[in-house]
Amino acid sequence: MLRVIAIDDEPLALRQIAAYISKVPFLQQVALCQSAVEAQHVLDTNEVDAIFCDINMPDLNGLDFVRSLPDPPLVVFTTAYSEYAIAGFKVEAVDYLLKPFTLREFTETAGRLRARQELVERARGAEQGEDSSDVICVRADRMDIALPLKAVRYVQGMGEYLRIHLTDRPRPVVTLATMKSMEERLPSDRFLRIHRSSIVALAAIREVGRGYLVLTDGTRLSVGDNYRHTLDAWVADRGIIKH
Repeated sequence: MLRVIAIDDEPLALRQIAAYISKVPFLQQVALCQSAVEAQHVLDTNEVDAIFCDINMPDLNGLDFVRSLPDPPLVVFTTAYSEYAIAGFKVEAVDYLLKPFTLREFTETAGRLRARQELVERARGAEQGEDSSDVICVRADRMDIALPLKAVRYVQGMGEYLRIHLTDRPRPVVTLATMKSMEERLPSDRFLRIHRSSIVALAAIREVGRGYLVLTDGTRLSVGDNYRHTLDAWVADRGIIKH
């Protein structure tokens, strides 16, 4: 069961979402909120798995509200303005519902929420040592995908997207996210950011040169000036000789 809240400054929109929630068996409505301030109080006092959040609200819009949360639940943005779609996915929203949306569209999004929640629970289990195949959850090709961390070779930034290169797939997984968010999600004892557009798995490093490194598959990556000292510290700690 997913415990959810809906946030919208329009009472009619809230009632519509409430009606849709009642028709999805695995959703449990915790609260309906007409402002971000009201929603914050609910989050402070209740267990919430996901929020349906309008973007264009007075005082504090939905995007800024979600960005302000230190540990946000799963997020679905609801809005009448399609230009917010890219911004919504930048904060790693599970989905984006463009008003007016149908029950079918809402139900499909609810299914994506449930799938993402299952991946999140797997990832938490991995962090607690319950699953040795620890994973990172990303959205690609309109699906939620669990990627084993041990298979991630390096992450490459390309504008609004990231390409995640894996040892067990011939082609990288492409997802809409920022390098900063990915850096925060990857464990620092296993991954290192070496460039504004590159994060590497430490286990995949074969050779370290001056201003570059080579991975076990032969990929050569540049090391940015702002990240060189971090790599140098890692190299020195392991007694590796630069070429």
